[in-house]
Amino acid sequence: MKVMFTVQGEGRGHMTQAIAMQEMLQRRGHHVAAVLVGSNPNRSLPAFFEEAFAGRVQAIQSPGFAVPNGRGISLLRTATNALANAPTFRRSLRAIHERVTSVQPDLIVNFLEPLLGVYNAARRHRVPVLAVGHQFMLDHPAFVQDRKRSLDRIGMGAYVALTGTRSAKLALSFYKAPDLPNRRLFVCPPILRRQLFEQRADSFDGHLLVYLLNAGYAGDIVNWHQEHPEVPVHCFYDKPGAPDEERVDSHLTFHKIHGEQFLRLMASARGVACTAGFESVSEAAYLGKQVLMIPVENHFEQFLNACDAERTGIGLADTTFALSRLLEPVRPEVTATFREWVDRAEAIAMNAVETVAGFLSANNDPTRLAE
Repeated sequence: MKVMFTVQGEGRGHMTQAIAMQEMLQRRGHHVAAVLVGSNPNRSLPAFFEEAFAGRVQAIQSPGFAVPNGRGISLLRTATNALANAPTFRRSLRAIHERVTSVQPDLIVNFLEPLLGVYNAARRHRVPVLAVGHQFMLDHPAFVQDRKRSLDRIGMGAYVALTGTRSAKLALSFYKAPDLPNRRLFVCPPILRRQLFEQRADSFDGHLLVYLLNAGYAGDIVNWHQEHPEVPVHCFYDKPGAPDEERVDSHLTFHKIHGEQFLRLMASARGVACTAGFESVSEAAYLGKQVLMIPVENHFEQFLNACDAERTGIGLADTTFALSRLLEPVRPEVTATFREWVDRAEAIAMNAVETVAGFLSANNDPTRLAE
């Protein structure tokens, strides 16, 4: 089977999911022929992503969150930028169509790139599409509920619905939940990179690991470190123009995003703090680390991630980088349950892929996952 990927380039989670999915597909004898990744001028593609899809990556301009202060999201500025860049996005839609036409894929797997949803609505093509993302859990009855921010939930719901237009959905979840056949929705464990499973989770060298979606939070890490200079901290971020490694002193180092180094330092960390991205939380929880989640300001999706993970028991939600909380003990029974769920990801994901692509027997119920 020939597969085409479309990937949202905001953050690293969708990119690592795509890398892991490619490895799963290859083990089943399938081939990823092309990868279109949505990008914006404020973020560069990490080298580990381009290396994983050598020669097959095509960047297209796509809507992205506006972060005017390097910290929180401005929804007004995000909407204004999207309108101003409409001609650019039309060119991106043409690029998607040209790639679909030239590659002739048997299946498109969309890692939450919104322009693919727009393309599906605008062009009645016949290629089946599987949209992948934990965001598709939003309307699942098992997902965390928050009735205080109903407008935010409506806005996020509209975005997720657009992205999943005319698509089956693979909803990634921290926990087991039933499929929703009437919505063509399969519930799947987090899809994590092979390199994660090669790490030794029982090695500790005393440092804390921090991952920041937005570099504007770096000052918070520096402030905490000044009050706790004896604790080693490694912080990864995507700061334009920053060196690969910047040592503030012997116990605080900032790094540009680097896939393998990040996982190595995560495996040996005593605790992990992050801005509540689904992928980072899942990786740290699988390795049995205490996880501190600080959602980006005005980022409703990350707010829900933090609530959902805390409710599940795999992390601690907070509003500040109170890294001292990472010294709290981990619950081993929660780690064991989560690992068991994650270990089923490949069987569930590949069954969904082959069902949507029509590779499973016509006698099978195409909305059910048979493990």
